[in-house]
Amino acid sequence: MESERNKQDMIMTIKKYVPAALAALVALGANTSLAGQYVVTTRVAQDDAGERFQKWFPEMAVKRRMADRRRWVINLPDHNTRLIEALKRYNLIEAVEPDIHVTASLVPNDPYFSQQWGLFSAAAGINAQDAWDITQGAGAVIAVADTGYVPHPDLNNNLLPGYDMISSSSSARDGDGRDGNAIDEGDYTTFWTCGYSSNSSWHGSHVAGIANATADDGIGITGVAPQAKHVPVRVLGTCGGSLSDIADGVLWSAGLPVAGLPTNNNPADVINMSLGGAGSCPGFMQDAINAATEAGSVVVVAAGNENTNASGSVPANCNNVITVASVGVDGSRASYSNYGSVVDIAAPGGGNGDGILSTIDSGSQGRAGAAYAKYQGTSMAAPQIAGVVALMRSANAALSPQDIETVLKNTARPFVGNCDGCGTGLVDAHAALLAVTGGEPTDPTDATDPTDATDPTDPTDPTDPEPVIETITYGGSTNITLNDASRYWWFFTREGVSRVSLNVDNNGDNSQANVVINHNNHNELSVTLTAPDGSQTAMSRTGVSGTAGQYAATTGGISGTYTLTIVDRSPGNRGSLNYFTVTQDEEQ
Repeated sequence: MESERNKQDMIMTIKKYVPAALAALVALGANTSLAGQYVVTTRVAQDDAGERFQKWFPEMAVKRRMADRRRWVINLPDHNTRLIEALKRYNLIEAVEPDIHVTASLVPNDPYFSQQWGLFSAAAGINAQDAWDITQGAGAVIAVADTGYVPHPDLNNNLLPGYDMISSSSSARDGDGRDGNAIDEGDYTTFWTCGYSSNSSWHGSHVAGIANATADDGIGITGVAPQAKHVPVRVLGTCGGSLSDIADGVLWSAGLPVAGLPTNNNPADVINMSLGGAGSCPGFMQDAINAATEAGSVVVVAAGNENTNASGSVPANCNNVITVASVGVDGSRASYSNYGSVVDIAAPGGGNGDGILSTIDSGSQGRAGAAYAKYQGTSMAAPQIAGVVALMRSANAALSPQDIETVLKNTARPFVGNCDGCGTGLVDAHAALLAVTGGEPTDPTDATDPTDATDPTDPTDPTDPEPVIETITYGGSTNITLNDASRYWWFFTREGVSRVSLNVDNNGDNSQANVVINHNNHNELSVTLTAPDGSQTAMSRTGVSGTAGQYAATTGGISGTYTLTIVDRSPGNRGSLNYFTVTQDEEQ
């Protein structure tokens, strides 16, 4: 989506990825919700500057004052270049800059895939599991400047108070302007409002889930930093948002004062912006980023989804940000990802065959209930980095934003595929943590028993509308208890003994255990089932199809916790526990 040619220097937008059939319509029907909107910066802060503007130019509309008291948001009719040049000639005025329209950096994809490959994949994963042996992010705060949040069982426990920064009532869709309610009202659009039609994306919640969805709660997914907290900052609504609102959101996220708003009592260790627009970085945006960085917040930005040089995308081209490109499941640059010298690092964002699973709402317009879906985009890559930053701050709170950026770049691993212009490499969470902790674990956390678990949906069934996947992390010899016999995904990578426990509530005549394990060499494995009374049964391998090995055992029908022990006698081969059930015949 682009502005009309005669307005291109006044308001700049980027497009959401929409079906190809709409591309021509989008070009013709570009959104003009910010038409004629500018940010005026005065040389010194003057409370009556807005009145002066109105007196000098009656046709100008002064909308509001920004957090930086020298800056005012104004509207000029029809991008009146005469008025702009006249404003610039006044000694009081330092700059007149277009208020750039931005949208979420999202590429929707099929929602029914299951695995969180971005956490562990040898080709494209961030090595999160080893990082979790050191910390899971406790004490760190992630601000997500996006569409807001939706109530979701995988997000609620980590949620902190946020703020709705959207100053436009038509974009906000809640009718009450800026306030302390950052809930996502849905960003669904019609052709007549934005130049294209789309359902609500719940983009901010998808981004937040990638960064810090709760782990070990018996439901859904796990985030990169599952014990970090999340501050939602709503800056995107219908048709996107304005960079002036986003600049105020950055300042507020960092705990800095914004006129007329309460202070954020939970300053962010890292601010994630999975959004972007076309244009250079305006002074007011750069100043907000600089102030946030000086206050200690790391600013992470998506590179953009236009398959072009990110130097033309804002805020990706601002200074003092970590700009993130996206790799697909094969470890190569995703086909949509922007690239170039302003890109600092890459992370898994989906594409080349698979997307990134995270938290959304199921409603096509308004909220209808928690769900999960796979999206792809640099929007999904940026929160992977934000999550790693939260892990780093959790492990070493003294790190400056500059320290963190340097370590991330220096510890990134080489790409396995082609990713020219993707920065120094693919982020490696474990290597980054080792670099800032001297290799010593600072916050080891034992897995806890989840509660209120429900029977997860079969993640391999492409017809299931709401996949619910349980991700189990492996950290050496770790006891993990799961409620109910069902299907789970679990990954093991090193030599040693690993255990997964399963509650079976009903007494019966027999217990039949069935296990499916993916591994390149099943001769390296031995699998044992321990019943609640302590008796052990070696599980027999009943068949192998490719890398999938089937194991089975029959034991007494005793109610309690059954422990599956898998011994991998040789390091180096990655495997996954695809299926673990214990079934019993109920007594009548």
